Amino acid sequence: MAQTHVSGIVTSSEDGEPVIGATVKVVGSQTAGTVTDIEGRFSLSVSKPGVELEFSSIGMVSKRVKASENMTVVLQVDSHTLEQVVITGYGSAKKLGSVVGSIASVDKKKLESIVTPNFTDALAGQVSGLSVLSAAGDPSQSATIRLRGINSIQSSSQPLFILDGAPIDAAFYATLNPADIESITVLKDAASTAIYGARAANGVIVLTSKQGKYSEQVSLSVRAQYGIAGPTSDGVEMMNSKQYVKFRDLIGQPVSDEVRTLVDKYNINTNWRDEMIDNAAPTLDVNATMQGGGQTVNYYVSFNHHKQDGLIEMSKMHRNTLNARINARLNRFFKIGFTTNLGVQRYSQNAEWGASGIYHANPLVFARKAMPFDTPYQYTIDENGKMIKGDRAIGLKYSGMVMPWWYNSHRNYYRNKLTLNTSVTETFTPLEGLTFQALQSINGLESMNHGSFSPYDAFVDGMGNKIDAMKGSVSASSSRYYQFTLSHTAEWRKQFGDHYVGILLGEETRIERSRGLSAYSEGQTDPRLLLLPHGTTVTPGDLGDSFGEEVANSLFANAEYNYKEKYYVTGSIRRDGSSKFAPGHRWGTFWSAGAKWDLKKEDFLKDVKWLNDLSLSVNYGTTGNDSGTGSYSYLGTYGVGGLYNGESSLGIASMSNPDLTWETTAKWNVGLNFSIFDRAHFQVDFYRNKSTDMLMSIPYSMTTGFSSGIGNVAAMTNTGVEANVDVDILKTKDFYWSFKANVGYNKNEITELFQGRDEYVLANTGLKMAVGHAYGEFFQVRFAGVDPMTGAPLYYDKDGNKTKKFNEERDAVFLGKKRYAPWTGGFGTNFRYKNVSLIADFAWVAGKYMMINDDYFIANPQLATGWNQRVEMLNIWTTPGQITDIPGAKYDVQFTDQMLQNASFLRMKTLSIQYEFPKKWMQATRYIKGVKVFGIARNLFTITPFEGYDPEPDQNLVQFNYPNTRQFVFGAEISF
Repeated sequence: MAQTHVSGIVTSSEDGEPVIGATVKVVGSQTAGTVTDIEGRFSLSVSKPGVELEFSSIGMVSKRVKASENMTVVLQVDSHTLEQVVITGYGSAKKLGSVVGSIASVDKKKLESIVTPNFTDALAGQVSGLSVLSAAGDPSQSATIRLRGINSIQSSSQPLFILDGAPIDAAFYATLNPADIESITVLKDAASTAIYGARAANGVIVLTSKQGKYSEQVSLSVRAQYGIAGPTSDGVEMMNSKQYVKFRDLIGQPVSDEVRTLVDKYNINTNWRDEMIDNAAPTLDVNATMQGGGQTVNYYVSFNHHKQDGLIEMSKMHRNTLNARINARLNRFFKIGFTTNLGVQRYSQNAEWGASGIYHANPLVFARKAMPFDTPYQYTIDENGKMIKGDRAIGLKYSGMVMPWWYNSHRNYYRNKLTLNTSVTETFTPLEGLTFQALQSINGLESMNHGSFSPYDAFVDGMGNKIDAMKGSVSASSSRYYQFTLSHTAEWRKQFGDHYVGILLGEETRIERSRGLSAYSEGQTDPRLLLLPHGTTVTPGDLGDSFGEEVANSLFANAEYNYKEKYYVTGSIRRDGSSKFAPGHRWGTFWSAGAKWDLKKEDFLKDVKWLNDLSLSVNYGTTGNDSGTGSYSYLGTYGVGGLYNGESSLGIASMSNPDLTWETTAKWNVGLNFSIFDRAHFQVDFYRNKSTDMLMSIPYSMTTGFSSGIGNVAAMTNTGVEANVDVDILKTKDFYWSFKANVGYNKNEITELFQGRDEYVLANTGLKMAVGHAYGEFFQVRFAGVDPMTGAPLYYDKDGNKTKKFNEERDAVFLGKKRYAPWTGGFGTNFRYKNVSLIADFAWVAGKYMMINDDYFIANPQLATGWNQRVEMLNIWTTPGQITDIPGAKYDVQFTDQMLQNASFLRMKTLSIQYEFPKKWMQATRYIKGVKVFGIARNLFTITPFEGYDPEPDQNLVQFNYPNTRQFVFGAEISF
């Protein structure tokens, strides 16, 4: 049969550049077809002139054209499909439908509604199985992130973050500008994470930066927003003055007549929470970007200034970031890309809030402890009995404390952080479908901290309070950290008719180096001389010096195959070596294998109109984790001992473990995806992760000379299910309304401990590890109420019988209540009518519990003379026959499950409203392309049974924790 030869070129409508790797098929033929080369050209033979050809490519709208000689085919960019293209690891981007593993993408619009300086806030409630919990409202804090439960006892459970191909540490999060991030992809299972091998046991989150486009006209945009922040709701109500006076009468310790007169006559009643916590802390953010490109070069440049005050004194942050990304096509074979992000951060954290002890200078402690009949100002009583207000109070007469502001006025604490993320990428495409790529990346962090306290002499304030003298002190520290990453990959992709084959080979080297110095001196006597040498006392314990170096080398490979984009098979293998382990145990091998079946493309479902998509996938593999051990943990190390005969000595600091090796997590995942009526999209995943050889500190016999050491000893499983739904409720030209929701359930179970043990108590935590139970399950004595005749507290013994004797060692039991929430999820809606859009997002967790240590102080009658008490304490037992759950005043408060509270919550994370001015209005200006105005509310409301400042911290116990922020922001964006 005679054949007709046709040829041509395929280009993009966006920039006029050739489309490499576009598929060209003869319509109706199962075999005839080809792909475009590196110049976008194609040629093939067809059975007769005029046959119809179909052209398709990732991110482009498919197009059918009649065959002819010297064809020029222009493909339009498909904005919907572009959102379905994801970057999952090394190599090229993939269509979402072709990915075998379980992945999720975060809508980049969520990044536009961030009002905090940290991009991690955009992840909350967006991905099933992903827990994102903000520890505190301090501006410099990062969220705690976990994917599919906690996979390790001592190693980190935080996912691996990849920025433009290179790993980054959590220390860099606060200096990354969220506006510079183009996409966030979450990789969950073995098929998608095993290629990263080590450190991928907890999943991987891939960040891709924005970049310019070739042949793009230069564009400039400026976005500015200003807002205020206050605390989220507090679940504790403290006593007012009259209630406190009444309570002191109830417990038989009445206040003085002086105090009673103040309360009755002058009605002094101070809400110290409002005095200590700012309800209108300002936030300012300004962001400017410029991007564009010519035929051979494109660029993206941005600058961001963020300034945010915290809710308490000595808590604030200023940050400036400068980002640049340049790509250049040197010729048809070779491309080069350069990316750099410079971040400068100056911030302060309240020292007492961050400390482990209870300090009156901590405003969050002060707010609970201070007596309501003390005032935040000094006052005098004149001869007529009238109260005359004076200056700001320094000491509190009845609370016996100095105001935090006084201490802070003598402090100068600040931290400076400089971060640099820079990478260079070279791409070489010598043949059609064959790509070589090299990446050189450096992540650098330099931190300098300074603190000084100005001395002052003892004095008596205006209220007659004696203020003790304080001596001066100075502290200083500096640290430097660098991570060098070098990777090289070779990727070959080829379409053989209905068969697609992709192979990737690569190697990677990572080098980490750190150095730290610190010093402290005290005894400075002159507030003008506050440097380290000006002190009179320095001890060896006041000096610090550390360094570290780690090296990791990796070899990896990935292969994938599909037939008619109907049947998919993929596999990967990675060999990792880490200097953290002893020779002979440094190398670990991690791998995965997976398959996917697109049932919708089968003949028996092809004509089912209401079913748009149906696919089933399964995969299994292993990943590693080495974060639970230090750089030199396998070595026996020396340390400085005490003085001997006036000279320093040397002693053994830690025991060696030459068998220390990788912690490994094996992962199963089965996924089901389907879409119906071109509106509703569903995804369900079932998974089981098993971690073995877990790295953890284990107790040693004291006869060894050591109390503990690290080893590979334990195992645990995480089994769960995740579901996502995304529904386009209405879709018209002017009106769009969608709804989405996700839910994840995870069951954690310890399956093995160490030295044949079945259980191990974690001292002073209320937690216990035991085979068959979840890690983080609380183990405590149960409170059984109050004896109505005597007011004595009652407890349950281990057999469930009531007793008046508290015996933690004998009667503590597992409560079935867990620190780590088994249920997580989120939901939201996106509404648009013409130029007005609204986005609302919610996040929730269920089954999360926390100990609230505040109650030991504010629900304890034995401390009531020095601490204000919560209102519920008015129900304290006082008379025989009284029914109450608060024991009499003479009984000690014990740590029982009465202090354990349900910290489940539903929180409205974001409410964003935006109006975009009509384009025709902008045309009259000639220079302005667009104007948007918007308002954003964060943490607008919270529903929770938790009684405390905030239910969100990822801790087993909270103690006067820093509440999260409720923020209101207004802003505008102008594009030129």
